[in-house]
Amino acid sequence: MTNDFLLLLVWRLVGTLINLLLYQYAHKLRLEKMEKSKDLAIIILAAGTSSRLGNITKQLLKYREETFLKITVKKALALSSDVFMILGYEKEACKKELENFNINILFNKDYEKGIGSSISFGIEHTQNYKNSLIILCDQPFVPIEHLQSLKNAMNNKTIIATQYENSKSSTVPAIFPKIYYERLLKLKEDYGAKSILKNEKCISISLEKKYSIDIDTVEDMKSGITQ
Repeated sequence: MTNDFLLLLVWRLVGTLINLLLYQYAHKLRLEKMEKSKDLAIIILAAGTSSRLGNITKQLLKYREETFLKITVKKALALSSDVFMILGYEKEACKKELENFNINILFNKDYEKGIGSSISFGIEHTQNYKNSLIILCDQPFVPIEHLQSLKNAMNNKTIIATQYENSKSSTVPAIFPKIYYERLLKLKEDYGAKSILKNEKCISISLEKKYSIDIDTVEDMKSGITQ
């Protein structure tokens, strides 16, 4: 066996070892990326019947030429690629409005039971995420900067909630760490997460009161909002 042959064999072994190490490193990076992508899921609640608005489908109301659905989805996608839209009332019309967005569209068959039902249904689908941000579709005026502030404060342990100025209570939009999922899964009917927000210590991010409007009645419909 010549020295040249031995040298060639060594170089091939070294090359094989380098390729193996590069593969393992790339695999590690992929796993880290996947783990990172599981940090935050965003649940958008858009299943309500809009009963106090008569025959108007609240989710399809427009502000500055865009529906509440599109406004909310665009803000959510600016924060995370893992967006879960919970539909119920007029689901087909709402689904059509969202066909150009790469999001998870889910139908809550029990949507008529109330917001608690939709929250628990959403959390069923975000079990693999360390945190879930819950947003209401009927609050299109909440600025993206506020949602980003909630995300920036996320620590995987504490609820990060919204507190409107001159108010003592915390509310949604709010980020719930995984340790609260079991309680969120137990929510039923029309109670929402108020009891959890009221009884748990939260990090509250202040937001001007003018952004607190949610569209529940005809009186809430301001200039510039149309169907």
